[in-house]
This record gives sequence, structure tokens and C-alpha cells, in this order.
Amino acid sequence: MGWRAIVVAAAFVVAGCSGFTATDGPGAVTPAPVPEQPTGPAAVPGLTNDSIASPDALARAHRRSLYDRSYTLTVRWTVGAREGITRLAVEDERRYRYRNEQMDGGYSDRTFVDGATRYNRYRRPLGVKFGRGQSAPARDRFGHVTARLVRSFLPAGPAAIEPHPDGYELVVRRAPDGFERVDRYVVRAVVAPSGFVRSFVVSYRNTERNATAYHRFRYTDVGETTVERPSWVRERWPEETRRGTATTTPYDSG
Repeated sequence: MGWRAIVVAAAFVVAGCSGFTATDGPGAVTPAPVPEQPTGPAAVPGLTNDSIASPDALARAHRRSLYDRSYTLTVRWTVGAREGITRLAVEDERRYRYRNEQMDGGYSDRTFVDGATRYNRYRRPLGVKFGRGQSAPARDRFGHVTARLVRSFLPAGPAAIEPHPDGYELVVRRAPDGFERVDRYVVRAVVAPSGFVRSFVVSYRNTERNATAYHRFRYTDVGETTVERPSWVRERWPEETRRGTATTTPYDSG
């Protein structure tokens, strides 16, 4: 994931094979020098030992690290008086549950994916609707979400980087280029050596609106998440639940 490939030349001379050594005349072969491997934070894609060299590289490595693994993701955000929360549980690329809620308006979206079928439940102030259609892999449907937060809110440049039980903790107290009329800007992130961003928190104040913004995501139960069929799917489509099958249909909003 972003590490440079290392090519090592094999030495022909092995003691006792031909009577030659590495200094035995003009035909001797000298092993090529081995490039130094980055160590510490510099081994993490997009980082050096004391800076964030490329938020884009880190975001790409983070997104790749989500492929073909199970996890539970919680995302929270607050902008002024508005607040929302998203929960995503992924057992594998074709079995996952998603729930998104806005706390201030009675809005809630729920999704359950089982194989090729996607089930939806939408709650709005005027009522609840259900739908069913074709699914997409978790990485295609949601892989960009947290990667976009990393790319958007993590600035390039110097950073405080310290060892952490899960890899490294990054702390930055300045906004990326292009952010205007903000102060009290702070980003804290925990990053694994692979580039997997296990947790990420950014907060700042918009000085023009005098409003505080807060975005946070955190991964838990990595490699240990399982997903059960939710009760609203069993109640809405009892026949499929009893058969233990999922029938793919064109999108149905009934």
C-alpha cells in the first residue's frame, strides 16, 4: 500500500561453489545496495515522521484497507444546531446494515443488504416507506465516505505524530488551504501502519456564523462484525425470511 518495491540483486558467489569470492577478479558480482526501508510514521502512506505529506495518499490507503474485511463504523456530525449519526455494520461486501438519522427533523434511512438484494426503510415526518432493489458492494456504496473526510479535513504539512497502541496518533491545529473564517481548528486521528484510519475527529468554529462544527468517525469490531437480518425486513418480507432467500427485483417503493 504505497511502499516502494525493493529489488535485491542475488549474488552469484556462494562459498564453496566455484572457488570464487566477491573480490576474485573482474568477473566478480557485487550485490546491489538495499534501499533503506522507511520506518516509523514514514512507513504509513501519505505520512513522514513529522508531517502529513499527502492527505490524498492516506485517504486512498484508508479506502483500500476497508476492502474484504468486517467492521462497524459510527459517524457523528454537528453543525450549529443540526446533528446526525450514521451507523454501518459490514460482515462482508454483500452483507451489511446501514442506518442514518438526523436528530432534528424525524428523518431516518435504513438499509439491509443480503447478497444481491437491498432492502430500504425510509422514515419521514409524513410517514414510512419501504423499498427493495439490487445491491452494491459495501466498498462501492460507502468506501468513499470516511476517505472523503480524511481528504477534506486533514491538512498537509507539519503534524504532531506519536506512537499509539493501534499505530500512530496525529494531531493538527490548523485548517487546510481554502478554509476561511474558521478558528479553533483541531484534527485528531489514529492511523494504523497500513493507512487504515481507525478514528478521526475534527472540530472548528465558523467565525462568520459563530457556529461550531464537529465531525467524528470511529471503527470498532474490526474483523469481528456479524450482521443479522433486522426485524423490519422480517416483518415487511416474511416470505423471504422464512425461505432464507433474497429475491432481487426492480426497485419497489411499495
